[in-house]
Amino acid sequence: MDHQSIDAGSIAERYVTGRLAPEEAAAFEEHYLDCPACCARVEAAERLQRGLRRLAEEAAVRPSGSPLWGRSPRLALAAAALLAVGLAPAWIELREARRLRSDLAARKAPAERLATVEGELQQTRHDLAAEAEKRAALTREIAADHQPQTGLPVLSLTPVRGSNPVRTLKLPAKPGWVALWAEPGDTDFPAYRATLSNEKGAAVFQASPLKLNDLGALLVTVYSTSLAPGAYRLDLEGLPASGAPVQAGRFPLRVE
Repeated sequence: MDHQSIDAGSIAERYVTGRLAPEEAAAFEEHYLDCPACCARVEAAERLQRGLRRLAEEAAVRPSGSPLWGRSPRLALAAAALLAVGLAPAWIELREARRLRSDLAARKAPAERLATVEGELQQTRHDLAAEAEKRAALTREIAADHQPQTGLPVLSLTPVRGSNPVRTLKLPAKPGWVALWAEPGDTDFPAYRATLSNEKGAAVFQASPLKLNDLGALLVTVYSTSLAPGAYRLDLEGLPASGAPVQAGRFPLRVE
């Protein structure tokens, strides 16, 4: 038994008040008989106990209704000391409970960190799976691009004098390429740029430089999965050898 455990457990005070287990009392007696500091502490605790007992006896013979604590500051001080001694075990238990909670929190911290890491790992796996699916879809598109295109849906976009009707493009049942056949009209530029925008004005596809084929038209191919049903607009711009692009055609269309 050492002084740290004696101080932490209020061993001397509990010994004097008879609140030690027999084994603890025997161990403390073996220690304090050879320890002047602990011996003095036991004597002080015994004096406090005798003083409290005497004050209790004095209080017992006083007339009832006497203002005991107001008349005797010494008795009030002793009562406070008695209260402190009585609260010592509760304070020790509270301190021990706090220590246990601290130890429990220290043990839980690695577990909580592990749960966080596992959550991050799960999210990373989800992101990798999504990225792998995107790559697979792109691979399918590239493979389809290298295959002979048969039965390709083609939407003809030709300028009409006096009106600009809305053409409708029907998407294929299975993902695949669709084509926009656009004729810029009476223009002749070295190259062209085609921009397909949705109804909100956001560009969903752009290609340049494009060359006119032998029939004076531009063939723009788009993979069907990049188009959602709704209203679109195809803008054609001529790209001169020098200078800014020039508008060469605008065609509204609808995708179903």
